Amino acid sequence: MKRIATASALTGAGVLVARPIVPKLKMHERLVARCERMFRQMPEDFPPKRILHGIEEIRANTARTLELLEERRPAREAEPPPAALSTRR
Repeated sequence: MKRIATASALTGAGVLVARPIVPKLKMHERLVARCERMFRQMPEDFPPKRILHGIEEIRANTARTLELLEERRPAREAEPPPAALSTRR
């Protein structure tokens, strides 16, 4: 029990000390750059790359769909609502 308490206290102290130091080391940017470089070197049919390409295609399709809906919106707003769908009785 004492070991667990000591380990957790040391871990907590380490986190408190490391938090202000880590951003100054710019470690995150280096790790991200290394991951991006490694990702670029992978073959095109590597499953994570295929998943990301699929996500990019979905985003492009969504953007096109939103553009089409925005183009149609002014036309729909100019038309009066059909009598059958009117909420007034």
